[in-house]
Amino acid sequence: MLGPAEAPLSLIGGRHRFRLLIQGERRADMQGFIRAMLAEGPKVRGSVRVQVDIDPQSFL
Repeated sequence: MLGPAEAPLSLIGGRHRFRLLIQGERRADMQGFIRAMLAEGPKVRGSVRVQVDIDPQSFL
């Protein structure tokens, strides 16, 4: 796991962006891990949005 870190384009449309990279073996249940991590973490409040990209082509 790497991050969180500011995204290369860290401010778009007045919104700050951060990224977190999670990498594991192909056979690992990464989606289950991410679901559990989001469920156990603090609840999203206000104008905060969380988006998950399972297989990103770019980090921009």
